[in-house]
Amino acid sequence: MSQTLYLLRHAKAEPWSPGSNDFERALAQRGHDHMQHLSAWAQEKLPAPESALCSSSLRTRETLLPLLGIWPRLSKGTTYLDEIYEASAGSLHALAGQAFHSSESILMVGHNPGFEQFLLGVLHDLDAAKITKMATGVLAVIEFPNGYDHVCGQGLLRHWVKRKDLSIRAC
Repeated sequence: MSQTLYLLRHAKAEPWSPGSNDFERALAQRGHDHMQHLSAWAQEKLPAPESALCSSSLRTRETLLPLLGIWPRLSKGTTYLDEIYEASAGSLHALAGQAFHSSESILMVGHNPGFEQFLLGVLHDLDAAKITKMATGVLAVIEFPNGYDHVCGQGLLRHWVKRKDLSIRAC
């Protein structure tokens, strides 16, 4: 039983400033623009995931919004979780495992460094060796041919979509 994980790091956010609430940082215009392009790409290239787990921070919710526009049924299957914010790779692994008990494909939207570490831990070594950095707005689509329960380094990277892959002009 094959299962698929869509792992999306939030798009470019407004810069953090001392005294501001990091959890409530919004996307920068560049991040909004990127998500419009990424959503158009996803609509053309990917089937909608069955469910989504999204950090409840403002920038991750804003990152997810354009995808909910192209995959409206996903809205009902979306859960916003405070625990994805600053989550460790182990915590993310556990959350994904729980979600895969009821879905064959899930989208997770969150933050580094946890997302990058989680990604490297689930990918097959040959695919992990290709990854140098999970920048803002990167979407990784990972397939687990034998299911997520057998995940330890067995994920196959099917898509690695970066800003420059979407032909977006620099701002």
